[in-house]
Amino acid sequence: MENGQELYNKHLERVKKAIALEKTDRTPINLNADSFCVKAAGGKLADLVTDMEYGNELLFQGMKSFGDIDCTLGYGCFPQTKGAFFLANIKLPGRELSEDAIWQIDEVGLMTEDDYDIIINKGWNNFYLDFCKNRLGDPLKLMGNIIEITPKIAQKYKDAGIVAIIGSAAVGVPYETLTAARSIRNFVRDLRRIPDKVKAAMDVMAEEGDESLRKAIRADKPLAAFSGGARMAGDFLSQKSFEKFAWPYLKKSIEIAVEEGVNVYLHSDLCWDRFIDYLKDLPKGKCIFHPDSTTDIFKAGEVLKGHMCIMGDISPSLLTLATPDEVYDYSKRLIDEFAPQGFIMAAGCCIPANAKIENVKAMVAAALES
Repeated sequence: MENGQELYNKHLERVKKAIALEKTDRTPINLNADSFCVKAAGGKLADLVTDMEYGNELLFQGMKSFGDIDCTLGYGCFPQTKGAFFLANIKLPGRELSEDAIWQIDEVGLMTEDDYDIIINKGWNNFYLDFCKNRLGDPLKLMGNIIEITPKIAQKYKDAGIVAIIGSAAVGVPYETLTAARSIRNFVRDLRRIPDKVKAAMDVMAEEGDESLRKAIRADKPLAAFSGGARMAGDFLSQKSFEKFAWPYLKKSIEIAVEEGVNVYLHSDLCWDRFIDYLKDLPKGKCIFHPDSTTDIFKAGEVLKGHMCIMGDISPSLLTLATPDEVYDYSKRLIDEFAPQGFIMAAGCCIPANAKIENVKAMVAAALES
């Protein structure tokens, strides 16, 4: 029987091969399922908030209960800090929400138009730290506690053979950050009224962000850097605006991450159908494209075949509403379509808290049998 380290190495090698578009012994399985795993272990979502260590133990136990899982997105879940990522306040279970409600981003556009000038003149990092402290109630103050308990949490996953795809290194995309900070309505208006000022602020953000990315990769040495893209998808952005305000920054940061020796995980929410061709300009065999079931994954696969690993794409609706047989059949279809070209089995975006346990087991079974 394999010990934890041997199993971890086996899973890591399997995932690396899938990313590099090489043949694997079976399809790797990713469970990006924080809220679902807490509930599967018998906990409430508020447990992640009221006691971070206990809540994350529930998450780990829930994930481990599904058997031979190769990887998860990252070790641990800390909803209290998510507002710092979106530059918005967050409503939490057991605090503003009921104990089993999923956390919610309270996006009201706390960043003002005048803040663009502050970013341009004083720098992004200076602005960001002040923003978190004085407008968000300082969610970063929890980082000390998180840094303290994360190694213990991570070691449990490693001892169970579960690989983290990402660490602390994130590909910064100014468009995504500003959309959340300003709110969609205000930011779209900014792009039309003051595009030059927005672009100038983005340039400052990108320069500092790319430097931070290099430092994080060198310190953390993750399997992949995280890149989140939702509002720069086709549902929100014209092709002209994508080429001016989003794609150049995304492409450059991804190239920097690959240059620093890591892969890039593209968490791509909403519909990317119109922009899939751009992804062929990214380094071959170095990225994971993970859509959320809104993008046509089969068309994306045709475009990216032989160029980029595909992750996904069992939809939340299937996992919550379908039968296990329907989930199994769709999972097998994905494996047949994509496994020969680099594929990781996963839900679209993440497994929802109200998914049926038997449906998640069906998804896992399809991959284990591949």
